[in-house]
Amino acid sequence: MRRTVAVTAAAVLMVPMLTGCSTVSTESDQVALHYDAGAFSSTTYQECVTENNRTWDGPGEKYYKYPAGQRNFDFMGGDDAESNPYTVVSKDNQELTVSGGLTFHLDTSCDPDGGMLRDFHEEIGLKFQPTMDGDGQTTDTWLEMLRFYIGQPLNKALATEAQKYDWLALYNDPNTRAQFEAAINANLGNAVMATTGGKAYFVQFNLTLQKPAPRKELVDGLAAVQVAITEREAVKEQNATVEEKLKQIEALVKVLGPDGYILYDVMQRCLGTEPPKGCPTFLPVPPGGDVQVPAPAGG
Repeated sequence: MRRTVAVTAAAVLMVPMLTGCSTVSTESDQVALHYDAGAFSSTTYQECVTENNRTWDGPGEKYYKYPAGQRNFDFMGGDDAESNPYTVVSKDNQELTVSGGLTFHLDTSCDPDGGMLRDFHEEIGLKFQPTMDGDGQTTDTWLEMLRFYIGQPLNKALATEAQKYDWLALYNDPNTRAQFEAAINANLGNAVMATTGGKAYFVQFNLTLQKPAPRKELVDGLAAVQVAITEREAVKEQNATVEEKLKQIEALVKVLGPDGYILYDVMQRCLGTEPPKGCPTFLPVPPGGDVQVPAPAGG
């Protein structure tokens, strides 16, 4: 009987210890930082919990999860986008709307002392906690952080680079757009670091831009210009046809004479598949002309 009572007492003592434990479980695209935050100790860094791990600790321990791997910053303006498209001004002072997508990585490297991720957490992450919810999804505070540390420098980089090009080149020239995109890709890392105190917390930027969209008035004006050009080319072609026709008439007049050309023109029109009304039933003979009528057979 005593043995039974002893076991029961031990079980009772273990219950609060188990229920008071702290635990964290990371997925394949998550890492976590572990801090000792017990009731009788100061908050100190303990370890980095890498992807696909689960760990238990004593009561009061704290874990902070962060997304690992490639992340997106969508500025297409859709329901799930991180931002609306940005508005820039071209070299010739015309507004264009620029949309696209940016991929990047948060540097989650974990050295024994916590590495770059710990620096990010203590300098920036703590201001925006929690960055991930219980279901492993990034939160609104993570989005708020991205808009400040990535969205703002991206917006500035787009606006600065757009000042180097005329609007029509950005809108209509693929080579100009490729140059525009490449220049921002080359400088975006430094632009983001300028907002993070010179620390490369975000790396491996890859920007993809959609075709910039000018104001509707500019597009309509461009379409009107194209219509005018097409009409002008049509007039040129028509004039060239008339000039060629006149040259042909001049050549025929030289050979047939003015009256002979008139007779030739009447014959051409009246002997066609759809002769006009009023064609003569006989052929006029020009003055001085010689017409020979063959004698009937057997005459």
